[in-house]
Amino acid sequence: MRKRVATTALAGAIIWTAAFGTAPVWAQDVTANAYTEQEARIHEVLQKILNGHVNNNLDIKKLTDGAIRGIVAETGDPYTAYFTDDEFTNFIGEVEGQFSGIGIYVAQRNQSFFVDSVVTDSPASKADLRSGDEIVVINGQKIAGKTIDEVTEEMKGQSGTQVELQVRRHNQLITKIVKREDMQTSPVDSIMLDGKIGYMTLYTFSYNIADVFKEQLARLQKDGMKSLIIDLRDNPGGHIEGAIDIADLFVEHGTLVNMVSRSGKKLSIPATGKGTAIPMVVLVNGNTASASEILTGALQDHGAARIMGTKTFGKGTVQEITPLDKGGVLKMTVEEYFSPNMHKINGIGLVPDDVVQNPNEQVVKAITYLTGATSLHLFADGKVSFSGFPPAVTPFAKQVNGRWYIALRPFAQAYGYRISWDGAKQQAALRIGETERKYAVQGNPHVRSENGMTWVALDQLDRDFTAISLEKKEAELLVHIK
Repeated sequence: MRKRVATTALAGAIIWTAAFGTAPVWAQDVTANAYTEQEARIHEVLQKILNGHVNNNLDIKKLTDGAIRGIVAETGDPYTAYFTDDEFTNFIGEVEGQFSGIGIYVAQRNQSFFVDSVVTDSPASKADLRSGDEIVVINGQKIAGKTIDEVTEEMKGQSGTQVELQVRRHNQLITKIVKREDMQTSPVDSIMLDGKIGYMTLYTFSYNIADVFKEQLARLQKDGMKSLIIDLRDNPGGHIEGAIDIADLFVEHGTLVNMVSRSGKKLSIPATGKGTAIPMVVLVNGNTASASEILTGALQDHGAARIMGTKTFGKGTVQEITPLDKGGVLKMTVEEYFSPNMHKINGIGLVPDDVVQNPNEQVVKAITYLTGATSLHLFADGKVSFSGFPPAVTPFAKQVNGRWYIALRPFAQAYGYRISWDGAKQQAALRIGETERKYAVQGNPHVRSENGMTWVALDQLDRDFTAISLEKKEAELLVHIK
């Protein structure tokens, strides 16, 4: 799991009354008299509490905020919400990638947390935090047993304040004191992988995501991109216009999304005819939500991309955001959306074309689907990348006395190979295709056992499996896997 520090809200699919005109107004079932009666009840309770409650320091605004939240809660809709002005500022800052933090992405591996990547020119980069650093302590408190949301929450704070981190790097504990800053992060990152595969990670659907996406896509195309991976894992959504505009880049004809009002009226948003075909994979998981599901559904239903990963979140409603005349902001569900083929998303989610549970295997499967093969890049510090995909934190390979060893279980999980353990014989069995090899832990010069993990010498794996071949380069070793 990968999470940007200070971005935790489920952004959803949102529209703005101010920006896009007034949303449809449907006939009210409540009569004017009934409405007046209920409004009077609220006024009566508020007045009695303010005039008679033993606490004579009650804040009328806070009481009113609470009353509004109670009304909103009774809709039974988790996506309809009331914000105070300050709360809304924080909410929209997260949607737009504006936050006060230190500028790192956090990855969780089992029960441990690592710096997955560092934002350029951020407080974290200035403090020399590095990808692969294991975060052990935050502000004097150990984080073992916490959730990734709790860990990222502890690193949030006002601009100018400090957070103290203790990280483990190469088995050495290092203390870093990092000053938080206000930052604007890009909603999109992109790199070129081996085989001219463009890899674009979309973090949130901010107001400018379509422009940023097009700019980075054009750069990849200029560099000779032959195929594309779009990573929507852990993307909570945002502005629906961005999802529609990006889908339109790859779908030439037909509907991109269907919007249905509470009266049942359907509005189908059509493609503009500018779509361009390119071999493409979209990666999704259980945190891929809302606007991300609009994009996924459009590409899946039109066969524009192969969808891989796990079932998406299932947030298929649209929220209208309306600033209130007397202060505060209402975010209210006004429509439900469906995929181009009218697949229901809300409460159900989208099932990938290829269900792949392991995050590393998802990347490997995507690359293999587009190119037919992949390669491991082994670096001297033990990090691993898949065909140029940024180094994984999972322990995967290491050098011992100049000889490379591969951790069998993470390797098998990443590539979808079969791995088993015979406790009686103290040996691991690895199957690649029709070939199976067994590796006894005891008395085998090609095998190491550390902390319950079996490591096998890479040169031995090369000899045992025809699917594996090695290529030496100046600063790395490439393991080609068919």
